[in-house]
Amino acid sequence: MSLSLVVLQGPSASGKSWVQSELGIPRIITCTSRTPRTGEMDGVDYYFKTRAELQQMYEQGDMIEMTEYHGNLYGTSTQIIQDVIDKSEIRSIIMDDAGARKIKHLFRDRVLWIGVKASRKDCEDRLLARAQRAEEVEERLSSFEVEIEALSDCDIIMNNTDENRGNMDTIVEFLREGLTNRKG
Repeated sequence: MSLSLVVLQGPSASGKSWVQSELGIPRIITCTSRTPRTGEMDGVDYYFKTRAELQQMYEQGDMIEMTEYHGNLYGTSTQIIQDVIDKSEIRSIIMDDAGARKIKHLFRDRVLWIGVKASRKDCEDRLLARAQRAEEVEERLSSFEVEIEALSDCDIIMNNTDENRGNMDTIVEFLREGLTNRKG
């Protein structure tokens, strides 16, 4: 068996999307019930579904996991994950703790589970820099401590603080080279 899936987990604004982008591994497109943001496209950023559609997919076993985050449902297609595993492709996905644990449990050594953490202050500053309202920032950081504690079972934990950015670049480059060599 070989590595097929890189799962990234961590609090809001910890840098999961940055790590995913820097690794250069194609990402798995997940489903959501939220309204598309400006510039987002169905099938590129997410598969945009209604809440009822996602619930039905989950009940029929078409979703490997589903979670509610700030009033919207997010989930991952069972078929997409199985296709990635069967084809031994390397793909990446950002998930919450429950989804990451389920994927790791089901596919064990086919999954590299990376926790991405940053200080609460760094996460708050990053969210505010995205022009989010203070109430929204507080809501997104309300589970910060729980999300940090949930990283304890990850295969790797990356400390993505602003002061540690040079080390993060080195770690990402190391992982990218290892994953690229694995594909070749």
